[in-house]
Amino acid sequence: MNTTTLLQLNVVPEGKTAWLTFDQYQELKNLFEAVSPFSPEIDTSAFRLHRFLTDMADLDVPMNIEAIHFNAFVLLRRGYKVEEITEKEYQDLLRLMDGLERPDPDDMELHEAGGHRNLYNYLTIQMGISVPKGRGPVWYRAKGLVEANSVA
Repeated sequence: MNTTTLLQLNVVPEGKTAWLTFDQYQELKNLFEAVSPFSPEIDTSAFRLHRFLTDMADLDVPMNIEAIHFNAFVLLRRGYKVEEITEKEYQDLLRLMDGLERPDPDDMELHEAGGHRNLYNYLTIQMGISVPKGRGPVWYRAKGLVEANSVA
């Protein structure tokens, strides 16, 4: 399938900012990874992804594998809506991140003590924010919050 045909399948509104929550984004990511774009027919995984796109993301996606996979990809590229945080939370995140090693995004190791654990505990317990347990997800989630809420 060529690029022009794929672009015609796109139903994600251009220019609209991300509207999925972090949890919805994570669910979309998991559903997307389970679907093969080369499958000759729609299987259970593709049907679940289609249902997510139509029900959760409120998109009018045609029921074909190329449209489902491409629109999920476009939506993943759009990202998720980053929560607003208070000035105190912003300063606390900066303090907790100061001096921490920048891990690989896929680093799922998280020790029982240390800087990344403190950051994880602050995000999940103090702020009530959802984040997968791992050094990479914790650091990048905090970084996203700081960047989205920084005052230039």
